[in-house]
Amino acid sequence: MATVVTNTVKYDHTIDQKTMRHRINGIPSVLHCHHYSSLYTQLALDAGETDLLKDCARDSFRTVLIRYFDRNPDLDTREKKIDVGCQYYALLGLGTLKVLFLGPYSGEVEVPSSHVDEGWKKKWGEYDKPINYITAGFIEALFEVVQERPPRTFLAIEKESIAMGAEKSVFAVTRR
Repeated sequence: MATVVTNTVKYDHTIDQKTMRHRINGIPSVLHCHHYSSLYTQLALDAGETDLLKDCARDSFRTVLIRYFDRNPDLDTREKKIDVGCQYYALLGLGTLKVLFLGPYSGEVEVPSSHVDEGWKKKWGEYDKPINYITAGFIEALFEVVQERPPRTFLAIEKESIAMGAEKSVFAVTRR
């Protein structure tokens, strides 16, 4: 199922001038450069904690998506939520995301551009395995929230990776 643009994500970015803390749509947000993302991905790899990195991403993005959808009741179809979820991914500076299929038990997502992968390649070159655990967490959160499923219902695995030299990253999603 290719996502068709049906809505434009609402974006309210504020900065507290005293604390310099950013908020996007009322949610505290931190924007990181590709170097920082690459470094904490490398740290997770070195520590053997890639699942922790993905879990943290999923849990954080899940909260953001739930709050956004709750505040925007006009997003009353799966297609609208998928569309806005893909736009939110880009808004957060993570790259571009295309949901090809989102079913109750499986799905497929393409990532034509990835902040994490491109940063990795600029810092260290190509790698011998996928490294985009942050996007995998976002995808799991999106599938769960769109389908109103509990946390940890879906598992996203990167099957093709920009960091490995592929033209785009591809994630297979399965129900746990």
